[in-house]
Amino acid sequence: MRPKGAWVPDSPCRYCPGAEHLTGSEIAAYRKDGSLANGPGWTVRVVPEADAYFRIEWELVREGVGMFDMITPRGASELIVESPNHDATLATMDPEQIEGVLWMYRDRLLDLKRDGQIRDILINRHHKKPGVLPHHPYSRVTAIPIVFDETRRELYQAREYYQYKRRCLYCDMLRQEIAAQGRVIRLTPGFTALVPYAARSPLETCILPRRHGCSFEDALTADTAADLARLMSQYFRTLAASFGDPGYELMLHTAPNLRSRILQGDWATIRDDYHWHIEILAQPERINRVGGIFVNEKPPETTANDLRTSWLT
Repeated sequence: MRPKGAWVPDSPCRYCPGAEHLTGSEIAAYRKDGSLANGPGWTVRVVPEADAYFRIEWELVREGVGMFDMITPRGASELIVESPNHDATLATMDPEQIEGVLWMYRDRLLDLKRDGQIRDILINRHHKKPGVLPHHPYSRVTAIPIVFDETRRELYQAREYYQYKRRCLYCDMLRQEIAAQGRVIRLTPGFTALVPYAARSPLETCILPRRHGCSFEDALTADTAADLARLMSQYFRTLAASFGDPGYELMLHTAPNLRSRILQGDWATIRDDYHWHIEILAQPERINRVGGIFVNEKPPETTANDLRTSWLT
């Protein structure tokens, strides 16, 4: 069986300009003046995933099955096609193209969160995923009627820290890391790129906005988008040039849909306790753990220093 989303050699790429009819009707696109929908002339394009896990057209039904709960997979499965160039990567795209992708992230979050039945949205992308052949660059958007387990754990930890200290966990971490400098890779006016204290893999990196905000879509401005795009361009060019262009997964961590409260008190302090960020996990398939404890033999300070000394501007 071919892995989901794999590209078949010698077959036409459905995401390249001129093949727009192969993807179904586009959901959104940034286009050059005068170009028509569902045709060439786009710079960033959003299409439905061909083999979708979740569909917006389905009815949301919740039911109990004994002690268990079952819910229909109403939501959305979309692909953000990041460039007309089939061979582009985040290491080869110019910052302006990456900035366009970030704006499309924002647009899709805003649009999908208008639906009160969607509770959480994950935006992620893979580079060189094992078992998947090279393919056109895209990010995946997955919107679901529940909160992802990883998001729920992160929200709980942030809220617990805030209830104890009345401060944002991530803001405190930023202050400490910037003061210590050892794990900081790069500082820009709006962002900090750092290797986490308990990194799961040698090249794990977190990009945190220096200004507090729980939602990516609310925080993105012309200045922050340009700043973040430049930082990402430099980071991924550095990975490609000096670290063998490793495979990675990029994940955008942002607040769930604040319109979709189920229990009283849901999201009561989230605007104060949560802090959106981007996580980049290099070669996740090589992560080693024992009994749930991650084993990483390379100190994060060493990794951060290697990235700093190799940094491409």
